[in-house]
Amino acid sequence: MHIISIFFTFFICLILFSCAVKNSPAGREAPPCDNCRSGAEPNFEVKMNKSYREKKHEILVLDSGELIGVLPALNVIARSPEKCDYCHSFSENAVEFDFAAKEDSILRTWFPNNERVLLFPSSRVPEKDSAEFWNAFANLKEIPLSENKELKAFLKKLSSRYKVRYLAFASYIEVNIKDRKTFDWESEWSVWDGKKGELLFWDYQNLTAKSKNSAPVDRGWAGCWR
Repeated sequence: MHIISIFFTFFICLILFSCAVKNSPAGREAPPCDNCRSGAEPNFEVKMNKSYREKKHEILVLDSGELIGVLPALNVIARSPEKCDYCHSFSENAVEFDFAAKEDSILRTWFPNNERVLLFPSSRVPEKDSAEFWNAFANLKEIPLSENKELKAFLKKLSSRYKVRYLAFASYIEVNIKDRKTFDWESEWSVWDGKKGELLFWDYQNLTAKSKNSAPVDRGWAGCWR
């Protein structure tokens, strides 16, 4: 009983200590670096360098109730200065995660009657599809999407195999942090009728975003993508 009592006392003390640390100003708010954002929402001034959009139809409407299969961003590049004390949270995975949240919000707003299904989370493509999948997407920058016959054929097959009518994906995303307040963004994103192998919507954006407050550009990069 004495051993149990000692253990119980130690356990309670550990909980109290953890709570004290968590609720102290340092434990609750201390950022991982001196120049990091302290909870402020991203607030960017955006300069659009180049922007192109194409639609199959004047009004982009999907058949109600049909599923949208959302693919992971196929190529993500994240560049930052060699000496960067606010880039601890900046990486390809962080950019992809940030973009996925924004992408989901846009699809939900544009197509409220179409459920979204995430295909291949974290780019984990089933082994039986892996080689064909990456081969089909290997030359997206060299061949325009609308002219890529191999890609169209593969998307029809993918749509049938995974029982989704539509497909949405970013061909590539590149984020280049220039300095504490500024970064460049470049991306290509599209929505397809997978059943027909038709490109319904294509979007290309090349922009420069600058933080309007004192916070550095250590998160929220996809907030500039529209």
